[in-house]
Amino acid sequence: MKPVTPSSARRRALAALGVVGAAALVLSGCSAGGSSAKTTITVMGPNQWTSDTSTFGDAWDDLIAAFEKDNPDIEVKTNVLPISSWAATSATQLTAGTAPELIFNQTTHKPSQVVDLDKELAKPNPYSDSGDPWIDDFDSTYFGDAQKNAVGHHEWIPFNLVSVGIYVNEDVLAQNKIDVDDLSSFDGLIDACTTLRKKGIEPIATDNGPTAMGWSSQALASMLFPEIAAEINVFDTAGDPGTADYVTFKSLAKATIDGTLDLTKTPEQAELLELLKKLFDACATDNWSGVQPQGNFSGGSSFPAGKAAMSWGTVFAAAGLDDAKFEWTSIPFPTVSTRDSKYVTGEPAKFGTVAGGTSYMIPSYIKGDKRAAAIKFLQYVSSPKITDWLESTGGIPAVKGVKAPSTISALTSKDWSSTPLIAGLTMAPATPTGGATVEGYLLGTRTLAEVVADQQQNNELWAAEQIEQNGWSDLG
Repeated sequence: MKPVTPSSARRRALAALGVVGAAALVLSGCSAGGSSAKTTITVMGPNQWTSDTSTFGDAWDDLIAAFEKDNPDIEVKTNVLPISSWAATSATQLTAGTAPELIFNQTTHKPSQVVDLDKELAKPNPYSDSGDPWIDDFDSTYFGDAQKNAVGHHEWIPFNLVSVGIYVNEDVLAQNKIDVDDLSSFDGLIDACTTLRKKGIEPIATDNGPTAMGWSSQALASMLFPEIAAEINVFDTAGDPGTADYVTFKSLAKATIDGTLDLTKTPEQAELLELLKKLFDACATDNWSGVQPQGNFSGGSSFPAGKAAMSWGTVFAAAGLDDAKFEWTSIPFPTVSTRDSKYVTGEPAKFGTVAGGTSYMIPSYIKGDKRAAAIKFLQYVSSPKITDWLESTGGIPAVKGVKAPSTISALTSKDWSSTPLIAGLTMAPATPTGGATVEGYLLGTRTLAEVVADQQQNNELWAAEQIEQNGWSDLG
């Protein structure tokens, strides 16, 4: 699973790196011989949907063809980079001044190296009928002031939003008399997994990567830790006393150093691990610890091949089900009720939908017609013009007035899309102690007390590192 960068300081195991696959042609001019010349631009980045480095797929080809039809003086090309090396390649080319017109926004860079788009965002998008400034076409919940860079400017445009969820094979459920609604509660999911396993069906495709474990933990944290998060939320995003929309690293470091947060004395942390083990015991692939992650779904190819009833995946993973021989849908993580834990209120799980799945920016050295063409392409892919592309690729629209594909509509629900105050209480120092602590507990090789003690020690090491690196003298 390819990682997707979280919003601001939030950490996410969210998967599937976003990529565009188009290079927009720009304004035509006349050559000395009188023939019309097109302006060609290139979109360069990693492939979000498959491991193919020759194309971004048919959906992108169709989008580019539509853009070129609407803009006959612009030609779009693509440069698809390997997922293992795209970041280094993009950063090196950007520094050398050889990167193309549109590059993936997670490329390491300084604000001065890319185009400030604020002036363009203040004007209407020519591909939108709203007549409002381009920035107002976006859903401000996901793309607004919080997405500006360190010097206060917008430097990239989201083509879509990203979230994660559990994909469900509706045919398998129906054959085993399980209703999708049965999966809306934690105990209902456990019961369904138990039924499926008894019939020799793999419940949730699982591997030894961070996806199923990390995303399940984050969903559980959103229901178990709200009160703890509110107590330790004492610094704003600038590091000043106050509160933030999410618990900052500084707040978490302070709580760890002054003893406000001690995981060995926090029963909610032990409860999270116990619920996670209950989930893995009932639902995970039998030999999950020996399964290597691959592709866009947890558990590799099991779910798209119809061998598993469910699987974790990002919204972009939907594109990998085009050839699936079964009906499918997607659901959020189920609600943990007071029947399952005394530490929850019964509120639904939250994970958060963020901009940044497929998002691109323009190098500052791109000028004239090429810059104008690149901006046109960014405007096009953030307008209703890309409805078909979103449907084909499983993307959530970043702009208002465009509906999400029906198969992932549940992942855009108000609750699941809301950003939790905290995604977890554990942090990883440069040199963690105790090895693979959570995996050991899930496999029965380590006790719950041992794991929590290791997690507390890791938090203390991490907090000390953060204080030194950031010069947080006010934390002691």
